[in-house]
Amino acid sequence: MLTFRELTLADKPVVDRLTALENDRLCEHCFADIFIWRGHYNTQIAFWKDYCLLRMQSRMDGSYAWLAPIGQGDLAEAVALLEQDAQSLGVPFLMCSISESMKEKLEKALPERYVYETSEDAWDYIYLAEKLKTLSGSKLQTKRNLANRFQNAYEGRWSFEAITEQNKAEAYAFHLEWGQKNDHMCTADFHGETCAVRIAIDHFAQLQMQGGILRLDGRIIAFTLGCQSGPDTMVVQIEKADGTIDGAYQMINREFVKTFAPQIVYVNREEDLGLPGLRQAKRGYKPVMMGVKYTASRKPIPTEEIKELF
Repeated sequence: MLTFRELTLADKPVVDRLTALENDRLCEHCFADIFIWRGHYNTQIAFWKDYCLLRMQSRMDGSYAWLAPIGQGDLAEAVALLEQDAQSLGVPFLMCSISESMKEKLEKALPERYVYETSEDAWDYIYLAEKLKTLSGSKLQTKRNLANRFQNAYEGRWSFEAITEQNKAEAYAFHLEWGQKNDHMCTADFHGETCAVRIAIDHFAQLQMQGGILRLDGRIIAFTLGCQSGPDTMVVQIEKADGTIDGAYQMINREFVKTFAPQIVYVNREEDLGLPGLRQAKRGYKPVMMGVKYTASRKPIPTEEIKELF
């Protein structure tokens, strides 16, 4: 039987090693992502042999879900342990954030056992870092024009800087200001995100986070947080900008990748949650691939097999 416990910073080296073995570039396989959202999802961790196993619980309805095992070894046995955990809790078993490569492994290890479902709302947008740095090509002309327009309009008045111990409190204050201006302060999602930003800021160095601030006339108008995940990918967890200033979002995105991802091949900007405006914005940057994710639940037992039990 597995013993799940609270995730701690001490788990980072082991989780980083195991996620690198898979390198499927999903945001759920980035330790910082898991850690900063652990309170929102009541995330707990267990280790079994060379696998990292994660259990989450919804704040909305109390339902449980288990991340697909991360690591290497006997996959069928690792999944069986997750199913036993669900049985001990007396809840249905649901496995989530299953990459396409993991789905193939599960179907091979446990054929005909699960029903797989997917939703575009949960797919990660993954881009070529070089394209985000340059915004080159006809497909990115609109984004490039907005960034160029910002530079020309505010020449000598804007600056980009790294988030440090000295200015991280300002970045957090801007996050709260953004929430107030956009009427998000009382929403559950913004409360969860605020907790995540606070944790990222408080444990910035330990989580190996990178962050950037965009200023106009000395005032913060945008900030972003991210970190490297795996050997070739940067995951952007948080990005906020003053939407009334044309080009602010394009500038913070471009300058962050230019500054902090010199050797990175891919940038994962996470999912769009089914929000039309966010979907339009993320599709506008022309992802090179989508981080497709599946959920898996047990197939119903056929009637014939049920009859054989009696």
